[in-house]
Amino acid sequence: MTLDSGWSAGRQSEKFLLANFPARCTLQTEEQKRSFELLRLALFALKLRKLELGPRPKEEWIFEFRCNLLRHVIFQQLVTLEHLDAHEQAMQLIKACRSTGS
Repeated sequence: MTLDSGWSAGRQSEKFLLANFPARCTLQTEEQKRSFELLRLALFALKLRKLELGPRPKEEWIFEFRCNLLRHVIFQQLVTLEHLDAHEQAMQLIKACRSTGS
């Protein structure tokens, strides 16, 4: 199965195969889970920052919709990280992502 990455703005679409991912990869320790969830949070926070600083689409509702989706995902990541006792790390990461490039 092949998926488009969706990053075709000015670049050729990148493709990857799902077969390249390990079939049974699990995070075994709490530290591995925390690190993985913090990485996901960083990805979403930086994506939101890029969206907010980039050119806006002609239709404002598209921009607002995308920002709201990313904010919702970030909130869900914060809830997950709260359960993993990593709330403080998550807030530091968000602060760092917000100040990047300022």
